[in-house]
Amino acid sequence: MPPELPAWLTHALSNPAVTDLCLNGSQSAFLDQGRGLEKLLTQDSGFDDHKLREWVIGQLGLAGKTWDAKHPFVDCTLPSGHRLHVAFPPLTRQGILVSLRRLPESKRSSCDETTASPRRWQESPLFPPLAEAVRRGESVLISGSTGSGKTTLASDLLEEIPHSERIIALEDTPELAPRHPHFLTLLSRPPNADGYGEVTLRTLLKQTLRMRPDRIILGECRGSEVLDLLQSLNTGHQGSLATLHANSPRDALRRIELLCLISNGGAIPISAIRELLALGIQWIAQVKRFGAVRRISELCQVQGREGDTILLRQMIG
Repeated sequence: MPPELPAWLTHALSNPAVTDLCLNGSQSAFLDQGRGLEKLLTQDSGFDDHKLREWVIGQLGLAGKTWDAKHPFVDCTLPSGHRLHVAFPPLTRQGILVSLRRLPESKRSSCDETTASPRRWQESPLFPPLAEAVRRGESVLISGSTGSGKTTLASDLLEEIPHSERIIALEDTPELAPRHPHFLTLLSRPPNADGYGEVTLRTLLKQTLRMRPDRIILGECRGSEVLDLLQSLNTGHQGSLATLHANSPRDALRRIELLCLISNGGAIPISAIRELLALGIQWIAQVKRFGAVRRISELCQVQGREGDTILLRQMIG
């Protein structure tokens, strides 16, 4: 029988204003309601580390996940649609560390006739031209820091794609959830306790190319799959979308270059990588968070290459 949760935790889990909940053991909690992480006064001696552990294991069971000493970190998506990350002792000194990211309600709803997406970006005058570019089939790279709204923007842009097109997203953890009738997700898989069964994003990308996709979506650029994506963008698979962590559009290009160089061990010259970037990506959107509001702070159009420099033209909203 699952443990009875204290009132403060029950309220935080059910409060739609809470976007992030972080538990540092059973007696230390922080939540984000749009003003950054704030300490939550728990003051509940009846909720101890044992009960927290039971609750966490119960949540992992609902997500079809387990943990063991070989893999003391677990990343999963709950049936509610929220993303959960857990780190277990002895790798942590403060007990079990829980990080819960609440996804917006409209992202978890089924495909319907409502049009909530533009309202989320009403403070961003750059959203309409970016949405129009996606409808035209141009490729977009979304960059920003953690919690800046990259995934939310990606989901909203995917809703702009015509319903006749087939979208296949590649993710480590399912987060993208656009209201689109032909949206599919393929998930990577870590190796099991014996070191077998791993399925990487790079493997998924190669399989996706045989699944007749109109759009290929990469949940987050972080490894060798980036080079394969760039090659596919230059061989007839335009209109794709990807996200990555970067501080500016120019930094996003540099990070893509670095990931490509690492993935091929320097076998491909940087000039060839920049050529793939200049031809394969048409737009870079930078997302920033201003208090409780997330906005598109910069939108740059990629306009080819001049020597070793990729040309960017900044759009004015």
